[in-house]
Amino acid sequence: MECHYINLDNAVERRSTLEANFARCRREGWELKRFAALDEATAEKNAIPGKRSWREKGCFLSHQRVIERQPDDGRSFMVLEDDAQFGLTSMEVIEGVLAENGSAQWDLLFTDINPLQMDIMMMLALNRSQLMEKRMVIPLDLSRISFVGTTAYVVNGASRGKLLAYLEAGIPVDTEYDIYLNQGMVNGELKAAALFPFVTTLSKHSTKTQIQSPNTSTANRARAVFRRMMWLESSEESYKADLATIESHLQGTLHGRVATLAGAQYFED
Repeated sequence: MECHYINLDNAVERRSTLEANFARCRREGWELKRFAALDEATAEKNAIPGKRSWREKGCFLSHQRVIERQPDDGRSFMVLEDDAQFGLTSMEVIEGVLAENGSAQWDLLFTDINPLQMDIMMMLALNRSQLMEKRMVIPLDLSRISFVGTTAYVVNGASRGKLLAYLEAGIPVDTEYDIYLNQGMVNGELKAAALFPFVTTLSKHSTKTQIQSPNTSTANRARAVFRRMMWLESSEESYKADLATIESHLQGTLHGRVATLAGAQYFED
């Protein structure tokens, strides 16, 4: 499978991290290709219309252009952002899911997302260990889940034209790319699922967002920790430091107290 990752020219460390990770996890038949991301200057120069920032417009257009560039031959391909991370079993699991569901009517298959609903997050957290014990990966219907994140997803080659038409209708860019896709799933214009436990995760670069404003850093860190926790190959070592930082920020705050109470409702003595 061809994997196309979006990367700004000046994001050299992100590039090298992803390429090294891919090489370490690569299976026969998998190939990684770089797409030079369209930056905010490009979006501004081309006067891309819409309410979102120039950076967000550049992100939207980068994903759109990657998909446009793929041949209309029916073959599925993967789109990645440069803070994605594969595990040693990621490619094997993706291959297995696609082989077992060759006739499934899906447009997009996400390998990692961040759900926004607390009840969904708790449901995933409570069910991950059971699925791991059974060595199962299940599809989550994204028409029922509000989420953010387009770090890693497979595009059904047969749905390329349908997806491009939907993205073209998203210009002017008034909505962020991930939320715009999610809206299409909720209203039935797109059919998508996310594999769970998550088959890919986020690299160490994920908490340093290139799109959003710096005041979202704590929220970004929390989302990254959850996604690492729900990863198929999760290890406490991969998120322990970030989790400790979040806990220290919340200590003594109303947000922290409410979060404790919310979590306690799912706890059984």
